[in-house]
Amino acid sequence: MRGFLCCAYIDGATGPIGPIGPTGLTGATGATGAAGGTGATGVIGAAGATGVTGPNPTATAGFAANTAGTSLSVALGGTPNPQPSAQVFSANITPNAGNTVFTVATAGRYRISYHVNTTASLLMGSRLVINGVNNTASTIAPVLSVSSYENEIEIDLAANSTVSLQLYPLLLAGVAVLISGGAGASLMIVRLS
Repeated sequence: MRGFLCCAYIDGATGPIGPIGPTGLTGATGATGAAGGTGATGVIGAAGATGVTGPNPTATAGFAANTAGTSLSVALGGTPNPQPSAQVFSANITPNAGNTVFTVATAGRYRISYHVNTTASLLMGSRLVINGVNNTASTIAPVLSVSSYENEIEIDLAANSTVSLQLYPLLLAGVAVLISGGAGASLMIVRLS
């Protein structure tokens, strides 16, 4: 039988470090971490200065009524209805001397309403006349005799527009007597914007 001779190896000295190799490929992106907690609320800033007060459109308004029981001769072309009683007007709405035409100095969008109440039923119509033109939307032209008329419109008015409430005959001229001691007729003009 042959014998094996075993030899012991002894490590030699460590050699010098070799050159750095090329950078490896970038690894896959890891999963997104959980969101952090919400930070504390910051301090509230100082309040800004108060702006100037805007205009009040409804400061331009007017109301007039006829409570005297006026008798009106209503002509074929129409007759303006005087409103001499209970007048309340802002400075930019003024009546004429006969209280039949109201001049609106400020341009804007307006709501205009009216009422007419007579002592007897009549075959007459009512309407607003704006700047000398009959306003169709405000017109009431009944097919039967009535004693009460009322309507309301919204309309854009230019500066210095005129507004008048008018009765007119549907067939023949006649006489209308407004009720007394109450709203025989009334007209309201209110600026909306």
